[in-house]
Amino acid sequence: MKVTILAHTPEPEKVVAAAARLCYSKTSASKLLENFSQEKAASFIKKLMDMGHMSPTEHVSFTFAIDGVSRTLLAQITRHRIASYSVQSLRYNNPFDKEISSSVESDDIKPEDISYLEGFALSCQLTGQTAVNQDLIDKYNIKGLMPQEIENLHKPSFFRGIFDSAGLISDDLKYPLAFPLELKSVFDTVNFNFTHKGDKLLIENTSEFGIFIYENMDFAQSLFDEEKLISFCEKDKALFKQISSDMQAFIDTKYYAMTPESIAKSPKALLTYIKGLEACKKSYIDLVRMGIDQEDARYILPHGTQTRIVMTMNVRSLYNFFNLRCCERAQTEIRQLANLMLAEVKKIAPGLFETAGAPCETLGYCPEGELSCGKYPPYSN
Repeated sequence: MKVTILAHTPEPEKVVAAAARLCYSKTSASKLLENFSQEKAASFIKKLMDMGHMSPTEHVSFTFAIDGVSRTLLAQITRHRIASYSVQSLRYNNPFDKEISSSVESDDIKPEDISYLEGFALSCQLTGQTAVNQDLIDKYNIKGLMPQEIENLHKPSFFRGIFDSAGLISDDLKYPLAFPLELKSVFDTVNFNFTHKGDKLLIENTSEFGIFIYENMDFAQSLFDEEKLISFCEKDKALFKQISSDMQAFIDTKYYAMTPESIAKSPKALLTYIKGLEACKKSYIDLVRMGIDQEDARYILPHGTQTRIVMTMNVRSLYNFFNLRCCERAQTEIRQLANLMLAEVKKIAPGLFETAGAPCETLGYCPEGELSCGKYPPYSN
């Protein structure tokens, strides 16, 4: 999410002060404006705010460029009706143009998935396990190659296959990840630090290993064991922090969509979200390829799809917006937007927005009563 102020009323605090002072003066507003120093205007603005005399603030407006927000946010923000909006159109801006215009993808397996199957098959051969994906191993004539025979580019996929086949995740706080001792010859060929304990190889830096095997992965189409990934992330918080970041970047790039904060906190939720986005995207592309107009095909795109907005609000409307949307009870994305906007306008007119924001911050209590988030005590008589 990015917020940029494109334009605003020049000398906003002086304009508000002059407009307010005009109500009690025989002098023209233009003369009043000339005579207001910045310090005098700031002092006058403070008096206005303390009195709650907000109508003069309607003479000052700010125009924002808002990038990287969801259409869910768009539905919320346009409820603030005393404002002007221009919105990026999904009728004319197709986020998946290249994929629609390219030839339909073939069913051929990707080279990195071949490497994954080689790792999986080798692990099964060395440990005596039965491969759960034997049909793919047979179909693509997988041999079970050693790491030296795999291209460096595809070694993350190869070791992901090893992990999915034989990786063991435990409650051991120091060594939560282990492999059968039979795989020692495989791990001797790479630089992962490990130690022996009984019949197990214990990986010393699990986060580093996890980040390596899931490097540059297509979380929608690459071969991987979903439950293994979830379990690994739940045991290693450092790994999940990186995986969550990678997944959000993947969602941004591949689906032109935003990731809600609560979904980003759970590996299982992220994978479920990706599956939904993949299904919507595939159906959208299929519809457009059938000749359905983009303006109709877009009905299937999710509310998480990104958009860009240009929005103009006067200061009084901004106060109302900040009052409602900076509150902890506001939805996370629009609260983040409101706080970013407030920070930007304060750089230009600090006095004008000194008391703007969540009402509890200036009142010292929460006006939401029983619905309070708990940050401030609720109002009591």
